[in-house]
Amino acid sequence: MKWMEITVITSQEAKEAAADILYQQGVNGLVIEDSEPAVLDPDVEDYMPLSVQDFPLEEVRLIAYLPVDSQLADKVESIRQSLAALADFDLDPGRAEVSLSEVEDTDWATVWKEFYKPVAVGEKLLIKPSWEEIKPTDRLVIELDPGMAFGTGNHPTTTMCLDILERYIRGGERVIDVGCGSGILSIAAARLGAAEVEALDYDPVAVRIARENVAINKVEGQVSVRESDLLQAASGPADIIVANIIARIIIELTPAVKAFLRSDGLFIASGIIGERREQVIATLAEHDFQVIEELSESDWHALVCRQR
Repeated sequence: MKWMEITVITSQEAKEAAADILYQQGVNGLVIEDSEPAVLDPDVEDYMPLSVQDFPLEEVRLIAYLPVDSQLADKVESIRQSLAALADFDLDPGRAEVSLSEVEDTDWATVWKEFYKPVAVGEKLLIKPSWEEIKPTDRLVIELDPGMAFGTGNHPTTTMCLDILERYIRGGERVIDVGCGSGILSIAAARLGAAEVEALDYDPVAVRIARENVAINKVEGQVSVRESDLLQAASGPADIIVANIIARIIIELTPAVKAFLRSDGLFIASGIIGERREQVIATLAEHDFQVIEELSESDWHALVCRQR
């Protein structure tokens, strides 16, 4: 069996929670490297403390292994999502960086592509990797090459947003996608008939990959991709603003949304873990947003909101 080495860089504060996230995804053991002399459990033999000179005092590196199989891509995506969501539990995840490396000379890029297959979403959409050939279909096809830095688009937070966009886009809308990542929601909006889409992300890697995926799908005329801290680089007004991020960032974003949204527009907020749902809804209400629809899956929530 081939194995993938997964390295997580997080904070001292979040190391136990990060370890639990990895265990929940099926790892059988961890190597924990940091400069702190104390150990999580003195009976854990694979704890390997480093010297202060070798590793920043405030950071921790967790190393685990998962088998390379059909579930690996989704597990890695869930690890990334859950690490980012630690902030919603008042834990600072630090860099929350997840990296992959080959074990036993496994070509991860090839293996990953082998298990990433086309998937139908909702009634109209089909997401397929750019390298896969498919039979002719009546569905709207989104070709995606997310690269190793992003997930495959199968996470519940993404599929719920796709379902919502499919049902609410009628054609001709102006859409802002906050935290666009690979660009999947922006491309879907364009394929569903949106006239203009602004795809925004603070990460320059995300901006580059989103632009590549926009080009692959030939929607450059509808979708513009820009580096932006939330709505900083946005131009309004929009008919729909979609933010598939995490609860803490949605709470931070909400006060600014009204300035970029038409009075009858929709705000779609996703990436909300169950424990923070009520806080997000309270923040939305405080800023005159009413939840008109809610989707949930695997303790993740997506909210469709209108201004009161």
